Amino acid sequence: MRIAVCDDEKRYREKIVNLIQEYEKIRQNYSFTVSAFSSAKALLNFKAEHGGFDLYILDILMPEMSGIRLGSALREQGDEGMILYLTTSPDFAVDSYTVEAFQYLLKPIDAVPLFRCLDKAADRFAELQKKAVAIKLPGSVRIIPVHNICYAERVRRLICYHLIDHSVISSATFNGTFQNAVAPLLEHKEFLLVGSSFVVNLRHVTEITRHELILNGNHKISIPRGKYETYKTKWSDYWLNGGE
Repeated sequence: MRIAVCDDEKRYREKIVNLIQEYEKIRQNYSFTVSAFSSAKALLNFKAEHGGFDLYILDILMPEMSGIRLGSALREQGDEGMILYLTTSPDFAVDSYTVEAFQYLLKPIDAVPLFRCLDKAADRFAELQKKAVAIKLPGSVRIIPVHNICYAERVRRLICYHLIDHSVISSATFNGTFQNAVAPLLEHKEFLLVGSSFVVNLRHVTEITRHELILNGNHKISIPRGKYETYKTKWSDYWLNGGE
């Protein structure tokens, strides 16, 4: 699990990183990669170049950009990583839920409450990993959780997978039809075949018009003529069933 720690105070950053390392030694069935940042800008710049994280541990009271604003920026980018807020003040608890933060802890941070949060985060991460697909790359195979895939498109004899962190993965060349090539995706109820060249994750569709599907990140995919009602019904049914 990839973890980002963002706090403008060095002593808190170092303490959190040390506690995570301590936790990993105790829970040896878990494995973490931790990156620490002194500002929201540094985190966002890193994310733009290297991709997002599974868990964000964010201080709320930071100069230039608060942790709440940082969380909003992550959500606007389509990032669904878990957010754990840390602060010296309880006054921001309500605000933290506007970005669907899964936990809120007061400083100074002790091992016991942080470890409980890490337990919950690791359990949630493990559940997400159960729903994944194997993507054949040139010379290797990569496992991607399905919730990380925004949509996939055919580009000649390749499949380009557009992920929620805005990165794109290109598959090895495939033979046969596009529908057969993306069959592993279509086994999951959240995916919808759109025309002959796209598969869309309904979880990331924010709007459907008569002419296009609009996804997180303002991606737009044209709807084939006569398919509007069919796609609208499938999208509605997906969410009426609780996103299952």
